[in-house]
Amino acid sequence: MENHITHLYAKNIGIFDELNISFNPKFNLIIGPNGCGKTSILKAIALALNPGASKNLRYKEKSAVWFDAIFDSQCYRIGLGEGWVSNIAEYRGAQHSSWITPPSTPETTTLTIHTVEEKEINIAPLILGAYRRIEYKRIEGMQREGDVHAQRKTYHLSSFSRIDGGVLPNVKQWMINRYFQIDKNWAYVYKRNWEWLMSNLNQLAPSNVELTFKEIKRDLEPVFTFNGMLDCYLEEVSAGFQALLSLVFAIVEWIEGTNVEDNAYIPNATGTVIIDELDVHLHPEWQLTIRNSLRTVFPKLQFIATTHSPHLIASAQSGELIMLPKLSRYVSIEPTAQTYAGWSTDEILEDVMGVKSLENKSYSKIFNEALDCVENGKIAQLDQAIEKLRAIVHPSNTILHVLQVKLAELKLENEYDKD
Repeated sequence: MENHITHLYAKNIGIFDELNISFNPKFNLIIGPNGCGKTSILKAIALALNPGASKNLRYKEKSAVWFDAIFDSQCYRIGLGEGWVSNIAEYRGAQHSSWITPPSTPETTTLTIHTVEEKEINIAPLILGAYRRIEYKRIEGMQREGDVHAQRKTYHLSSFSRIDGGVLPNVKQWMINRYFQIDKNWAYVYKRNWEWLMSNLNQLAPSNVELTFKEIKRDLEPVFTFNGMLDCYLEEVSAGFQALLSLVFAIVEWIEGTNVEDNAYIPNATGTVIIDELDVHLHPEWQLTIRNSLRTVFPKLQFIATTHSPHLIASAQSGELIMLPKLSRYVSIEPTAQTYAGWSTDEILEDVMGVKSLENKSYSKIFNEALDCVENGKIAQLDQAIEKLRAIVHPSNTILHVLQVKLAELKLENEYDKD
């Protein structure tokens, strides 16, 4: 079953006078310089899902927002047409005033999110903000879960607050519920998901760490084991593992909460996961592998994520990068076929992310001193400059080796002149 977002349109909302952006059905990384509107794109999707959060953005006259999505071979346009918001002149005073549908097309069924809920159409993207720490919370026992229709609506209503970190997934509660449910006759899909997740848990860990789930005892505290030796409670694992576990378990909780029957089985599940700053808290090695890990664990989901990580950008395949220009009020863009697998980190930061100065000032000063010594034949001073550089650069640094060769040449010339 298809279930993904194909296109987003926003007009006179936030920093954009007009925004047209297309997505591919699998993995999308939104990249660009600071201030170009990466998070604003996610907020526009969240606004279409919950117009009641209208006070969180600024508007001009004739504002509109909608996204196009495919669900079960049907094309839908979901959002709000011009005239949906009022009181836009007052800062944080804007109000959703009318359910005005977006412009229709022959190919799409045009709806507001209110009608989506009434018709029980399963278009309920999961939105996760940049804050993904797992704070300690005492769990008293299993907790009742709502039906799929109620949970879809909850995901709609929480979409905006999730971006701002106001709503966090209760990872611990979900783990406890599933741990004590999976052996029940009615929990067949839950059991299959638990087994799938546990068998793929090491896909998320760095190459030198073996992460396994161990148990939940009577105290209702989940325990994990690292490399078969070190036991840790859920809240004790590193910030990187917390970010990964909260991300992955939140996705599974969403899959199970918004789907029914075989569609709730992880390898079959479809839908859109929207993540702000996918790289947050992750070690560079994890940033290089997280894209492949998510594709392995969730093979049919669509991901739309922002990132500042050159490592994540380098891991993206053709058609997965959405490159925003430097701050522009008019943006019309689609994924690029360009890949950066062979680019260095500095090259990606400078040419793709718009970082203008990566030069280390200490390195630059010593390097310039060394060049002056080479040009003026100052052997002793060059020797000192090389030792200073040796202390701050990588042992295989090419410039260091070149300067050492120059030093040797100057010494030979000096000996020759003496003779």
